[in-house]
Amino acid sequence: MSGIAGGTGNPAQPPWPPYPPAHSTPGGQGRSPGPYLLISALIIVGALLGFLAYQSASGKQEQGRTEPGGDPAAPLYIHAVDDILADQECPAAEQAGGTAVFAPDITSCLILDTVTHTMTVDRLLEVAADHDTAAGGWLIQLTFTPEDGARFGDLTEAVAARPAPGNQLAMLLDGELLTAPSVMERIDGGQVQISGSFTREEAEALAARLAP
Repeated sequence: MSGIAGGTGNPAQPPWPPYPPAHSTPGGQGRSPGPYLLISALIIVGALLGFLAYQSASGKQEQGRTEPGGDPAAPLYIHAVDDILADQECPAAEQAGGTAVFAPDITSCLILDTVTHTMTVDRLLEVAADHDTAAGGWLIQLTFTPEDGARFGDLTEAVAARPAPGNQLAMLLDGELLTAPSVMERIDGGQVQISGSFTREEAEALAARLAP
């Protein structure tokens, strides 16, 4: 199995500490600081909020609130990252016509590709807030439609071939940055998890926003 490692910016003087390399652990995965997403057996180190990955159907989880899916209150946007700037450069980037979003975890500004390497999720089959009893913490599990699952596979394949930081994918809901991991290879699968330092109430509130 292969993973993805985060970390971008000026290689000489990066504005934030480098992120740890991705890794996988037989029989499960270890927990690293910050949120993560799990995608099948592939583990991705997130460049902002921790890990992004897809999970298989197995896993020890205590289920919280499950929503039947539907149309999110706002679309879920997934964009490739074109560049990473210092946080004070965000206003100028927006004025110049770029699509910029502030990344509080690394106090930097992400410039997003909203034209070529991008997708919008308007409908989810299911959304659930679960407690991961193995790793700890609460997470939000999303189930894509088959069409969006295939589109996500194509998007990750294209993004994985781009040099850093262009190999990062940012996920946004209603203008809020949820995560922005680096992608190493094509990712197929229909279930996505967003997790981190969420309380149960926060995870269930986000699940409700994604499937009102």
